[in-house]
Amino acid sequence: MDKPQRFFRALSSLNLNTLRVLLTKGVQPALEYDRFTYRLYSGYGLPWTWNRAPWRSSLKIPSISAAELFPEIDFTRSPDLLHPFPRNLGVMPHELMILAHVVRHFQPSCVVEFGTAEGRTSLNIALHLPREGSLVTLDFPPIPGRNDVGFFYWDQPVRNKIKQVFSGVEAWDSAAYRASADLVFCDACDQPEGLAAEAAQAFSILKPRGTIFRHDYGTAEGPTLFWNKLSERLPVKHIQDTALLCLRVDSDETYKTMQEMLAAPPLRGALKVQAS
Repeated sequence: MDKPQRFFRALSSLNLNTLRVLLTKGVQPALEYDRFTYRLYSGYGLPWTWNRAPWRSSLKIPSISAAELFPEIDFTRSPDLLHPFPRNLGVMPHELMILAHVVRHFQPSCVVEFGTAEGRTSLNIALHLPREGSLVTLDFPPIPGRNDVGFFYWDQPVRNKIKQVFSGVEAWDSAAYRASADLVFCDACDQPEGLAAEAAQAFSILKPRGTIFRHDYGTAEGPTLFWNKLSERLPVKHIQDTALLCLRVDSDETYKTMQEMLAAPPLRGALKVQAS
């Protein structure tokens, strides 16, 4: 989005309360208030139950229940979850339940996650992997004193199933994982360049008949608009009452389309990987 467009969209969220916060709290609180007001007016950052509000125009991907998307799975009971309560904008407990159910049912040998953060999702995926299953999870290297990547699984018995990679998504050399992942969970990026790199990696490493999940649909503008565009060619579904998208690659045609998309914008050239 260019600067003039950003300016006018921000201007549209100004109101008398912004002026009140400016006069009583100062410039930075007023800017924060305006930012959250803009997100509210645009329909992002709202509780997930508001995703079906009739004034939302950004949610273009068809929404179906988890049971419809995975009719072979019984969702009437929750699987075991560790540390189910999320941080702000993290994976919600019912979303974590869906991911755990899918892993427990399909028993994938290889799962790749983009966006480790505190490792809460990583831990719960690993918890339901088969004995020989593994999870590769990517995030930027931790900054001492500011964040502890993966701390939820550090002292857990399933730690040996998790391989932590410290890298940006666009710079990760995924050649060794080409067409080998049964499941990919994307939750690392929210800007167009990063989203394109994330999708390019996911499409490259996923094996035929695999599954891709993407978080933050409907709660963050970048992933919402980016995946709206991808869904014009792919059978992506929005899982009802969640911020999860799911692409079940259950046909040769869908897999072929993904590979064709890798060779065209915006995915072509999205990766900045040095030759191995």
